[in-house]
Amino acid sequence: MNANITQKEIAPGIILLKHIQMGSEMIYIFKVQLNRLSCMEFIADFTGSENILVDGQNKMKTITMINPFETKQVAQLTMKQDWKLKTKFKFSLKTAEKSIQGQYLKEDQMQLRLEIQDQMKQLYHYPYQLKEIPEILRYLKSPFVDLEYLPVDSSIFGDDETELDTLIQWRRPSAFFQLKDANKRPEIFFDKIEPNDIKQGALGNCWFLSALSSLAERPALVKRLFVTMTTNSMGIYRIKICKNGEWVYVTIDDLFPCYPLGAPIFSAAHGNELWVLLLEKAYAKLHGSYFALREGLSGEAMVDLTGCPTVIYGYNELQQMWQQLLQFDQEGYLINAFTEGNDTLSEGQRKESTTDNIGLIPGHAYSILQVKEAKGNKLLNIRNPWGNFEWKGAWSDTSPLWTQEIQNMVNFVNDSNDGQFWMCWKDFLTYFKGVNICKVRNWEEVRIKGKFIKVTDINDNNIDVVLSKWYYSFIITKSTKVILGIHQEDERIRGVKLLRPYLDIGLTLFKQSDKGLELLAQTITKQDRQVQLEYDLNPGVYIVVPRTSGLYLHGDNNKQFDLLNNDGSVHPLLYSTLNDIFRKFDMLLLRELSYIEFKGIYDSLDKQLDPEYFKQMLSKYTSTDKGITFTGFVEFFVDQINLLGKDTIYRWLEKLGYDKYLNSTKSRSFIFTAHSSIEISVTVRDAVSTDLNNRVHVFSTTFPDQFHQIENIKTEREGIRVIQCYNRYSDIFSIIAINDQTYPIDCFIDLTQSKGLIVSTKSSKVLKTLDSGQMETMIHFRSNRIQKLKLAIQVKWQPVQ
Repeated sequence: MNANITQKEIAPGIILLKHIQMGSEMIYIFKVQLNRLSCMEFIADFTGSENILVDGQNKMKTITMINPFETKQVAQLTMKQDWKLKTKFKFSLKTAEKSIQGQYLKEDQMQLRLEIQDQMKQLYHYPYQLKEIPEILRYLKSPFVDLEYLPVDSSIFGDDETELDTLIQWRRPSAFFQLKDANKRPEIFFDKIEPNDIKQGALGNCWFLSALSSLAERPALVKRLFVTMTTNSMGIYRIKICKNGEWVYVTIDDLFPCYPLGAPIFSAAHGNELWVLLLEKAYAKLHGSYFALREGLSGEAMVDLTGCPTVIYGYNELQQMWQQLLQFDQEGYLINAFTEGNDTLSEGQRKESTTDNIGLIPGHAYSILQVKEAKGNKLLNIRNPWGNFEWKGAWSDTSPLWTQEIQNMVNFVNDSNDGQFWMCWKDFLTYFKGVNICKVRNWEEVRIKGKFIKVTDINDNNIDVVLSKWYYSFIITKSTKVILGIHQEDERIRGVKLLRPYLDIGLTLFKQSDKGLELLAQTITKQDRQVQLEYDLNPGVYIVVPRTSGLYLHGDNNKQFDLLNNDGSVHPLLYSTLNDIFRKFDMLLLRELSYIEFKGIYDSLDKQLDPEYFKQMLSKYTSTDKGITFTGFVEFFVDQINLLGKDTIYRWLEKLGYDKYLNSTKSRSFIFTAHSSIEISVTVRDAVSTDLNNRVHVFSTTFPDQFHQIENIKTEREGIRVIQCYNRYSDIFSIIAINDQTYPIDCFIDLTQSKGLIVSTKSSKVLKTLDSGQMETMIHFRSNRIQKLKLAIQVKWQPVQ
């Protein structure tokens, strides 16, 4: 009997084998070889065939269950006289039981643990975060494993208790790219960067990938994020991202979370490119885990990926924005628009049925390539980053509205399958709910450390105020546009939202003249990641003052925990707190603490720091020759916990501004930024000793607008005015007192009969002395969001005795 055997890969890791046996009757034997860690239901359907027997019977269909890495017969056909064969094969995969996965991964997991142990020995006290990549490559003796972001489950899930239905295998590209094309070596970039290179996996981070798609419209914006531009045998890469208002360099390895013996479980690029995988991993590391990237605003990702000012305009603002969009397009800004609804941007959901017969994806972000007016028509050229699914309405590719003249005016290209389409402004307003404007250009940048601090009134220990420690002054020599901003630590980062939630923040801009300070502009105070203020400035001297009520200074954690884990490593919330301390004292943003900066910590602890002892610290902990790195700082604290005990460390933390639950209670750092078309020099000056902090609150709360509701509070007698201002945006009340007398007075505000509020001072009673004509911020308060807010405000005053 003669046999003819053929095989065909019908999907990655799934091979169909066909044996043909020649004899008195021809026999076809079909087998399936499953080279994947999955279970499969395989259906062989021969409906429409004639004069054949399937497994010796007249049935036309078989269903076979196949286990991982099993080769199994799915059908045997006996061909009778004048036979005719029709075949249709279908299969469905499901994840193998975790116990089965674990058996196949056991050896790999053991090998990975050995690699980690080896790296811990190799990189012991080696500050690879601050070394140049070529120097690290010469130093390494085996492939790199990032000890700051280990290939373990906590790097995926963080504090999230969600479980996937699969185990995770951390694999390098040389392993998982074999599944695609063994002849192609992994590359960071292959050929050109395109928006439809990006493929999302099993992570709801389309907001990040949508922003990345917008950048990919201009490949140079993507490439400038990569310090490491080519692959290397040690698997070490460095990427820069603008996080919390400052450019940070993120060093990562090339171990990526994958399906067991399979491909990456999260995002990827087409082909054997690494740039999407590397950027997503670097971004996940900055936030503490991959799962920290689920759900977000693409505008925030655009800030992080470009470092440029980005404004998010909602539906109401969008209605009157046509002229602005024309200008933004002429300026060359990145414009990203988003539709209503939810979308995971996954390959599996790219179905025509999701487009509601109009061609648009719900909850999806699109790039706006051109904004044009032609023959009285307001038109937008829009691109779906997927490269398909286009608008089907008016002014679409096949619309009869196009005339040759209008096509020539807007450089119309008719390609029905490139993801690009045109749309009129009226339809855009119907289907899109907002835009992100990323003001990309070669700005002159200034990035400076800032800090809000809690200060106790020298005349009354019951009065605490939260002030900007510094104000910022600069000179403009010729007219220019300036965009000012302050940036807080992102609540998305592990531990931040619990221990250091966003403050309500705002900016006030003054111009200095012979007559004093002239108020030019101010932002609304809001509890947000950042605020920005854009203004066209003429030559002159300007002052910028950040402001906050301080009502959100205290974190929300109410559980105490052991500072160290069972294995001796620091608890994630202590790690977050140490990072906050490090950032506060890293005044030059160099990611290391010099002797002067570390001495600032010791001064806060009422301790002396001997220069010789600091030199010993540099040799004992992970450091450069100039300062101690954050890794070294954590090592130092672990040593102190073990040497001095946790009670002493809690006293240290209290002096540094944290309670026993590690909530921040005394200060908050931020980054002040200035973007301008000309170079400007910013000077940092002390604000605490001035009246600027009071002035900015008075100005920001005494001018009614759509965000502020102002009421006069009735007083027992004339001679003083008291104003209550409610900020709808941040849900904060402020009380301002104005002395109309010709002599100094003592003003007394009593809120003790009010219910359901949190006040900005230690007591609900405030007494302050006001000079004649003085306006003073007396107190801020907000709802505690537990009880119903009930206000009872008592005001008294008397001449200063």
